[in-house]
Amino acid sequence: MLNKMKKILIYITPEKHASLFDIIVAYNADTDVVIPYNNISIDDIREIVHNSVFTRPPEELKNTAIFIGGHDVNKAEEMLNEIIKAFNELPPTLRVSIAIDPDGAYTTSSACVVKIRNKFKSLSGKNATVLAGTGPVGQRVSVLLAIEGCNVKLTSRKLDRAKDSCNIIKKKYDQKIIPVEASDDETIKEAIRDSDIVVTAGPEGVEILPERIWSGVDRINVMADVNAVPPYGIGGLKVIHKDVEIKGKIIIGAISIGNLKMKTHLRLVKDLFNRNNQIFDLLKIYDLTNRINNV
Repeated sequence: MLNKMKKILIYITPEKHASLFDIIVAYNADTDVVIPYNNISIDDIREIVHNSVFTRPPEELKNTAIFIGGHDVNKAEEMLNEIIKAFNELPPTLRVSIAIDPDGAYTTSSACVVKIRNKFKSLSGKNATVLAGTGPVGQRVSVLLAIEGCNVKLTSRKLDRAKDSCNIIKKKYDQKIIPVEASDDETIKEAIRDSDIVVTAGPEGVEILPERIWSGVDRINVMADVNAVPPYGIGGLKVIHKDVEIKGKIIIGAISIGNLKMKTHLRLVKDLFNRNNQIFDLLKIYDLTNRINNV
């Protein structure tokens, strides 16, 4: 009797070390073998692709998959494009499935927007502001909110950084986001004054939106914070493992978002091995998160 073909996940990253978080999640998702490739550059991609597809017959290639990690989202997306390019040079049966989620940016942003959408019948026409939104998660939260029909503003302490992020979003996702400078109490309050939705997407341990500011903005219905390390991004927030109502506003904490993110991450790795021709990019991961949320 032949041995069952093992599920092998090829984990590639440009960083010195592979993400221990991603590797543990991969094993939690019943992957048999995780092979980390560290310090990977674009020049290494073609060889990795060839080694992944020429080692098993086409009907067994669903048992091999590639996961792109790391900290640098731009490098990760360059790697994804290079992998697709290498596959396109081969016969169509020679493929393995690919997922991209550097620093959890795709799964986290997807979970955040799904949790926000749960609070409304529709997001179409809602005004949303993503504070400190120039990072990987903030940019992708902005993209997904815009795709759902929101009018989105993305802020930074420096207007040029906000503009650069909005230009990147326009180029990559063809979504129009409004750049805004928000560097002090006055400019932050002005940025959120007409917002139905506010997301704080700043670094860990930094309060982005003090309670003295948001408590005076009547229009806000829902706020979400992706920072799980105190002090949290939204001032006055004490509980982050569930959604809470404070001063008439629903606040979605980081652990509440993280619970859905983890469900998505686990399912993502499992689903990689269903077929050998899948590409889990931002929109595909967002669709997966929606399906998990609806179960």
